[in-house]
Amino acid sequence: MASSSAYKLSNQLQGHQGDVRAVATHSHSSGSSLVISASRDKTASVWTRRAGGRNFEPPETLPGHGGYVNSCAWLSDGADGLFALTGGQDKLVNAYQVKVGGDGRAIPSISADFTLVGHEDNVSTLDVGPGGSYVVSGSWDKTARVWKNWQCVATLKGHLQAVWAVVAVDSDRILTASADKLVRLWSISRPQEPIAVFAGHSDAVRGLHLLPGEGSFASCSNDGNINVWSISSPHRPMQVLSGHTSFVYSLTALPTGELVSSGEDRSVRIWREGSLVQTLTVPAISVWTVAALSDGDVVCGSSDNFIHIFTRDASRVAEAGEIEAYDRSVSSQALNKTQVGDIRKDQVPGKEALNKAGTREGETKMVSASGGVIEAYQWSTASSSWEKVGEVVGGVGSGTKKLYEGKEYDYVFDVDIADDAPPLKLPYNLSENAYMAAQRFLERNELPMSYLEQVVGFIDKNTEGQTLGVGQDTSTYVDPYSGTGRYIPPPAGGAGGSNGAAQPGAAAATKALAILPVREAQSFKQANLPALEGKLKELSATHSGGSVDATQTVAQLTAALQAGAAATPIDLSPILSGLESWPSSARFPLLDLVRLACLFPTTPAANELLPLILSASGWHAASWPSTDSKAAETNTMLCARALANAFSSSTATGGSALLSSSTGAADLQPLLACPHFAHLSKPGRVAFATVLLNLSTNLVSGSNAIDSSALLEAINRLLTEEPGDDEVVYRTLIAQGNVLFAAGEGKKSGKPVTLPVGAVQLGGDAAQAWGQRLGGGSPRIKEVLEEITEVGKRL
Repeated sequence: MASSSAYKLSNQLQGHQGDVRAVATHSHSSGSSLVISASRDKTASVWTRRAGGRNFEPPETLPGHGGYVNSCAWLSDGADGLFALTGGQDKLVNAYQVKVGGDGRAIPSISADFTLVGHEDNVSTLDVGPGGSYVVSGSWDKTARVWKNWQCVATLKGHLQAVWAVVAVDSDRILTASADKLVRLWSISRPQEPIAVFAGHSDAVRGLHLLPGEGSFASCSNDGNINVWSISSPHRPMQVLSGHTSFVYSLTALPTGELVSSGEDRSVRIWREGSLVQTLTVPAISVWTVAALSDGDVVCGSSDNFIHIFTRDASRVAEAGEIEAYDRSVSSQALNKTQVGDIRKDQVPGKEALNKAGTREGETKMVSASGGVIEAYQWSTASSSWEKVGEVVGGVGSGTKKLYEGKEYDYVFDVDIADDAPPLKLPYNLSENAYMAAQRFLERNELPMSYLEQVVGFIDKNTEGQTLGVGQDTSTYVDPYSGTGRYIPPPAGGAGGSNGAAQPGAAAATKALAILPVREAQSFKQANLPALEGKLKELSATHSGGSVDATQTVAQLTAALQAGAAATPIDLSPILSGLESWPSSARFPLLDLVRLACLFPTTPAANELLPLILSASGWHAASWPSTDSKAAETNTMLCARALANAFSSSTATGGSALLSSSTGAADLQPLLACPHFAHLSKPGRVAFATVLLNLSTNLVSGSNAIDSSALLEAINRLLTEEPGDDEVVYRTLIAQGNVLFAAGEGKKSGKPVTLPVGAVQLGGDAAQAWGQRLGGGSPRIKEVLEEITEVGKRL
């Protein structure tokens, strides 16, 4: 019988430094509850909650993957014991034996005991057959593979796009779900063709789960629906559950028979007999994954880097202070307008509208609060009250990902080429170079490259200069991890960011800093190396400045990006000749290669490379060119991204080593001048703000190679000259806060840093001006300004 009590927060597990993409649970015979979590920080972790407890032990980390870890599962075979399985971006499935001691704590192997090799792309999903009889994995390579005794025994081919979910039905049958909108049923013994195909979703199918009893399962999709199917009847779903307001990513079932779902609308939802009975709001945009423990507790992983656990058992409910802090974190979230639909402020009622009870669980209502702020509330049937879930603000781009050929993009434009022909599709992600997207579009449709500038202009105009935050790491395959597209600083010293989860036990009156300082430098890692190499070959054949053979450089970079490290310094010597001899309009692919190379040790070293790329980009040109200004814009933007990468690098030739060299230090002063900042497009201004942010992280780490006064003056210049972009202002304010924080720390340690009083005052005035201009509609600007004020008191 289903429980009638409501779920409440039980715990929040903090340890990952990236989105938690997958969780899997296991109940051990010792009474311990075990959880595996897989994250975009390139690690997986094993968490133990001993019998009768609420809290989990510190996690055990599973090393070994060379990229994002995106899937996980438990295998218990009853013979060799228990294995934690993980799959990831490096195309591998790793298996770690896990032993549970007499104290109930799980201890995994220090390295993978088995590695399953065969997939040709990211391993996005894993499941295990009854009794640990086999492992099934699904991949972006459009296949699922079946493994027995750690060997591949069957490859299931038939999906037209990435496989997002797999479920082991029984000892012979497997369900797979794909971005091609279909679910397929397979037989391991006859893997050549699917047994059945289930067509009922209008968008990519993201999750699957077998339902209690015989013969039914549920699927969830980017179309926002959950379909309930009979395995024996693929013609149409038995039931369609609607309630989510965006993509639905994951499903699980409770011991009570209830269904649980999670998605892009910041929610975990509980369904009973086809009806929504409770909505749990999470302080993160994306709730990627959900799983259930045998005691009915719900475990979810999300884009705030946390694992959130909810319970109906009063003995495992979190302390009142933790719940209060969590609720505060939820209610302070900034909601993109696209998450709640189009809003006309003049038609939004006041808070008196909340006096009328809601009609259903999860019903959303917008009300106008003081200062014209639009607040979002959801109706909770459990508490019979409206609960605030955030404030509605403007957002980046359309706010909703578009699916094109199985991959998600920020934009998919219709481009009319001829009156008598259907429009062509132009997919574009805010994180990529507009030139690369334009070239891809022209090549795909066999159109002349002479249209390149025209297509780039079309992209710029129709995206209105929007860009994603720097913390994105995309690859040639467009990464379908949607998010807000705004820069959210990573946790500093264990404290959550402004959009992160509430810290367990946080007190309401504390003035502890949650955002500042930001200690981790940011980088620009997105790459389309095949397209870059193709463009270089094309330009080598058409320009009189000499050919450039970048084959070896591209090969080195490809290997380094895949491995996360370079075996040998990246040889840029072939690139430098082109930077010196090619016209500025042709340099952008060369500078883009340099940008990527700056993530690793290079030849020549970074301190020698710095003046060369500054010169090639025209960084210090006496005047902004009246012609070819688009090329100057692009080159300067790529140069700034290269500098940001160089200053973020922890290698012996990057970061503080670059700054401490005599050449690097000499070039720093003119670098900070950036006389053409006002001429740059938003991507260029964001990149330069990131350079300042990364320099400020070196100050926070204790480096004395940077002139704090010069850096503060550069920050002030940006705050003064920036025309009005929230993204640029936020990153620059983070840099300002870091400089002030470092000065305060120096004062405490007896190594005071003298900042010009005038510069501090000017910076404070500029920051407050932005607070008045943007703070009302941008909670993150307001929050970081409050912390800058707090840091300033410590000087």
